[in-house]
Amino acid sequence: MFDSIKNNDTFVHNVNPVTKIIAAAALFVIVVFTHNPNTLLYFVCIMAILLFTLSGIQWRYLCILLGVILVSGLLSSTYMILYGQGDTTLFKLGIIHVTEESFIRGIHITMRGVILSLFGALVIFTLKITDVFYALMIHFKIKSKYAYSFMAAINMIPLIFSEYVQLRRARKVRAPLIDKKRISGFKGLRMTIVTLMSQSIRRAYRLGIAMESKGFSDNQRTYYRQTTFSFNDIFFVITILIALLISSYLGINYPIFNTSDAR
Repeated sequence: MFDSIKNNDTFVHNVNPVTKIIAAAALFVIVVFTHNPNTLLYFVCIMAILLFTLSGIQWRYLCILLGVILVSGLLSSTYMILYGQGDTTLFKLGIIHVTEESFIRGIHITMRGVILSLFGALVIFTLKITDVFYALMIHFKIKSKYAYSFMAAINMIPLIFSEYVQLRRARKVRAPLIDKKRISGFKGLRMTIVTLMSQSIRRAYRLGIAMESKGFSDNQRTYYRQTTFSFNDIFFVITILIALLISSYLGINYPIFNTSDAR
């Protein structure tokens, strides 16, 4: 999916999807219960370094992504920063009251979201969606009818988008012959949705017939693509743990903010 913007593969590409899912869940719990903003700030920097070095994606795209993540994180904490409570006033104008405490809490929330977003981007850039479902079927014993259904649905998303682009281009070509009420406003939106849904229903019906004709069932089956655990999984977990330990050490011994608890 990201082959056109990828430079190279790293060991993270060979990590089992189950390991990445479990690591993401564990990291979410750790970040939620980490209240030291200094630790989170250092962890943001380390996660950014890991993303740039281990994702294999071209740096200019990663810079754009990093900017979007930072802006989104700041916007999500704007309310807490501008209308928070605290004793040390930094800025006040009308109902806007920025205090040192509210600013630190807002940045604290921002860093939580940024950390999870950076780790999520690392996982997405180094993961194939088909490997995820194969891993769920093999290791978590998810029924194949559910896994293949979700896999087929996800693979149809690019097809739906391409059909939408083709529909827009066809309407532009035939615009002089079509009433504007049918291609603009709510009526045009409704016709677009109905057209895309009808095409998706026909495609899903054909896919179901193809799977049934090939004898697809929910019985015991073998898999052409096997997902196994290796030393890459261990090295990946150790890398995340080392990043956590380094950020915790730096946050305690070299604090940036004058508080160790942003609650």
